[in-house]
Amino acid sequence: MGDMLGNALSALVSYQRALATTSHNIANADTEGYSRQRVDFATRVPQQLGNTTIGSGVKVSSVSRVYDNFTAGQLRSAQAAFSAVNNSYQLASQLDNALADPNLGLGASLSRYYNSIQGVADDPSSISSRQLMLAEAQGLGDRFADLSAQLDSLGREVNVRISTSVSDINDLATQIADINLLISESRGKFGTTPNDLLDQRDQALLSLNELIGIKSVEQNDGTVSVFVGNGEALVLGERTIKMNAVSNVFEPGRIEVAMDMGGGQAVISSSLSGGSLGGSLNFRDGLLNETRNELGRISLAVASSMNEQNRAGIDLRGNQGGDLFSVPDPVVHRSLNNISATQMTAQISDLSQVTGNNVLMRFNGTNWSFFDEANGAQLSGVTGTGSVADPFEYKGVQFSLNGPAAAGDQFVLRPTEGAAAGLKLALTDPAAIAAAAATRSLSGSNNIGSGSISQTNIVDSGNPNLLDNVDIEFLTATTYQINGSGSFSYTPGAELNINGNQFVLNGSPVAGDQFFIGANTNAVGDNRNILKLAGAENLKLLNGGTVSVQDAVNGLVGDIAVATRSAQINKQSQENLLSQTRARYESVSGVNLDEEAANLLKFQQAYQAAAQATSIANDLFQNLMSAFR
Repeated sequence: MGDMLGNALSALVSYQRALATTSHNIANADTEGYSRQRVDFATRVPQQLGNTTIGSGVKVSSVSRVYDNFTAGQLRSAQAAFSAVNNSYQLASQLDNALADPNLGLGASLSRYYNSIQGVADDPSSISSRQLMLAEAQGLGDRFADLSAQLDSLGREVNVRISTSVSDINDLATQIADINLLISESRGKFGTTPNDLLDQRDQALLSLNELIGIKSVEQNDGTVSVFVGNGEALVLGERTIKMNAVSNVFEPGRIEVAMDMGGGQAVISSSLSGGSLGGSLNFRDGLLNETRNELGRISLAVASSMNEQNRAGIDLRGNQGGDLFSVPDPVVHRSLNNISATQMTAQISDLSQVTGNNVLMRFNGTNWSFFDEANGAQLSGVTGTGSVADPFEYKGVQFSLNGPAAAGDQFVLRPTEGAAAGLKLALTDPAAIAAAAATRSLSGSNNIGSGSISQTNIVDSGNPNLLDNVDIEFLTATTYQINGSGSFSYTPGAELNINGNQFVLNGSPVAGDQFFIGANTNAVGDNRNILKLAGAENLKLLNGGTVSVQDAVNGLVGDIAVATRSAQINKQSQENLLSQTRARYESVSGVNLDEEAANLLKFQQAYQAAAQATSIANDLFQNLMSAFR
């Protein structure tokens, strides 16, 4: 009877705990991050009565979480990947909208500008056409500046996102460390696993993965250590290592991520991935930088082609043309940690070779090393010593120091970064547009032979003798002299270059025939040079002479559209993967109310049966006691 009562009482206590656990599950069915708990029963140590073993009832061996580490790890990885691509897509969409607008995009502004040049070509003497061309040129410069400003605005938004993410990461790291302490204390005092604390920590880890990709390692005392990037510790048991948003050593307005290490701070931006922070850094250091550099390269090509061609012509006043646009030299940033005060300057030497890639330079006290800033790869092919007399040269850019450098000095060369923002209209007088060619050619009025001379093509507008008169007189049918000097062999159809003028002599001249080249005076109706200005859009100026301005614009807009579409597809894919992974996780650890209702009914019936057994045991005991009265 005593055995019966003990068994019944143990069942009452055990099923009471089971009912409490089930009600706890039901109460937390909508609690984010809650893992369903399960009561595990075990028989109590039996009693030995002679040769007979009598059961001693039941006990609750454990209340455990229904939890799968592998599925939880998959959920965290999927969360980090989705947050990264979602953030990248949001930022890339803004970039795509800015550049691809059919009415306000760069392509539309360029088309209007080149169309206005054609208007001057149709009527070179028209001041109104020239004024319209200058207005469209100003609009084009404003559009480049506006796009650059939008990129800068995106850069500032990324800075805010980075700073906010770093602050939130530190808060979550502190929360995880605090929970680690509670878990460690609970296990040390009671020897049991605090399920609800584990759920809170898992939820904090999942939230942390929304911000940055992490790796977590569980320790023997139940605490979890958290690592980011290339293994940098963020949480070590009950201790956190602070993450900081710091200024870039080359650009104070550019935010980097650093960790407290060894009494100092180490920048780890390049090693971080995953989460919204990884997405922000990846967008800024990838697509945003590439777009800014390519936009600058296009603006350089526009300015260079316009300036060179306008200098090859004559304006309405008979003066040789000047620059239409001004554009700044390449940007060079010196590290704030440099020991020397040496500055570095740069200039474009060959636009066709400029890639726009940024170059990081380091001096070890003896030699300079050069690296691609984007990926850290060491560069070869840099020539020169870096002095003003013998500048470094790489990919169409020359850069030099104005003094000796010290060991540890660093510089970053950004060849095209500031070009779009700095593109300005340099010409404000419509009459100064050089629509006419700088020179013209004539055949002598007394020529007898059938020889002819083509119109001049200006191939070197900077030649100091460009506008000088040139008199070509044939000595024989096969030889000629220039300005009364020399004797040159005549080859029909061969290109000739004199004083920056390129032309062709053809036909069959005879001795005494003359041809002349001189300044193109009183040429208000000449449109030869302005036609070349209009055609500059399709000149192959970039990528070694294989890509035109129009090609580059189409390529830039297309690359951004492809990157945005790719980010959208990745976002949708990762969103589906996250949804599937979350559903799989919930199927294991989530609360199923139907199942809990069934458990509640089962445990209730078991409790009632145990209570009935207790009542019967009590009745039997009372009857037994009555027999001795």
